[in-house]
Amino acid sequence: MSGRVVNGTTNLPATRQRVELLTLGEGMNKNSEAIAAADGSFRFSLPASTTSPHWLLRAIYQGVNYNLSVVPDQELSQPVTLTIYDTTESLKSVEVALPLMLAQASGNMLYVQQQYLLTNGSTPKKTLASPAGTFTFDTPSGELLSELTVSVLGLAGIPLPQSPAPRKEGGYSISYPMKPGMNEVRVSYKVNFPTNQRDFSHRLFYPVGPTKVLVLPADLQVSGSGIRPSGTDSRTQAAVYELTPAANKSAPLQLRLVGDAPQVSDESEHGPGDGHDHDEPQMKVVRLSNRVFENRVLIMAGFACLFAVAIFVALQQKSGEKKRRK
Repeated sequence: MSGRVVNGTTNLPATRQRVELLTLGEGMNKNSEAIAAADGSFRFSLPASTTSPHWLLRAIYQGVNYNLSVVPDQELSQPVTLTIYDTTESLKSVEVALPLMLAQASGNMLYVQQQYLLTNGSTPKKTLASPAGTFTFDTPSGELLSELTVSVLGLAGIPLPQSPAPRKEGGYSISYPMKPGMNEVRVSYKVNFPTNQRDFSHRLFYPVGPTKVLVLPADLQVSGSGIRPSGTDSRTQAAVYELTPAANKSAPLQLRLVGDAPQVSDESEHGPGDGHDHDEPQMKVVRLSNRVFENRVLIMAGFACLFAVAIFVALQQKSGEKKRRK
């Protein structure tokens, strides 16, 4: 296996860059390493007896990991190119969108998942990296919040869990390096309201543009500034709303979702035969290929239903069907 390491910021060979060859199967194991020559070239000798369901090339440059996957049936006699970038702490060329927000009520609680797309359009191309944080987001009031999780989609669409750090100014930040191009961040949490008048609100730290909001159950009364109904998702029966946040990025995103909702539980918490087979209707999470998010047009025009299917399936049949199962 041979290839070259190129600095995508300078478009020059990355001389003396260390490259690691990792095997991916049951875990990640370092197979060997090489040092790029003056022209950025490197070579690994693969023993004939060595097999791996996947190869991964990794270079660590200015503290950032850069990876290139090599599938087993790829023509390994052809050189590959691993690109690295200089880093920057400047946010000037970064744009953030919030194309989709999903909300499902369970009793008075609201489960929320938000998809942020961070586009690093720096010229020349540089990776955004800063210990002070590379992405900032807000949530509803902390006393209402529980089960906050954040992930960044990495190589092959694999979610990489992040540890959000509270900011003294409010909100949270993560410090994951944002490479040139599009980066996807997913934020999810539960908001525990005291009544079924769920006043949802948090700040936006970026001018995020239009947002689609999918709501379950679909019969909840949804209101808020800049929001209008936009039909029903046929696969999940979720109500779809178009939301245009205020142009002023300091203005909060506000919604009110009013109405009764059945108690649901996360199906991932239970399995068949664990004594929860006849619980209240559950919320089932399924996942589709993340390749749909690589196309900016699909993201911004009509992919909401696809992403909704990737996150939610409609509430399972209610008490009548539950009785019939018994």
